[in-house]
Amino acid sequence: MTEKERLGEEWRKLREKVPSSEYNNDHISQQELADKNIGITKHLIGTIERGDANPTLEKLIFLAKALNLKTINILNVEIDIDKFIKENTELK
Repeated sequence: MTEKERLGEEWRKLREKVPSSEYNNDHISQQELADKNIGITKHLIGTIERGDANPTLEKLIFLAKALNLKTINILNVEIDIDKFIKENTELK
């Protein structure tokens, strides 16, 4: 298994811990997750989970937000999701 596939597997596991609010699934689907994000498609989520994508930090942050995560740890740097989104929104 490649490192990108391992990362994708972890994202899939996180998604499968989130209950679905719109469908009769045990967990949120890729489509439902995409519907909660601006600029993130079901296709992108699928490619990340399969280990085919190279998502940007911003895309990972928005996915984490949709999964109701408060922080993620990348390269041993803990990133506050709401703070990151606020800072990047203010810059635009």
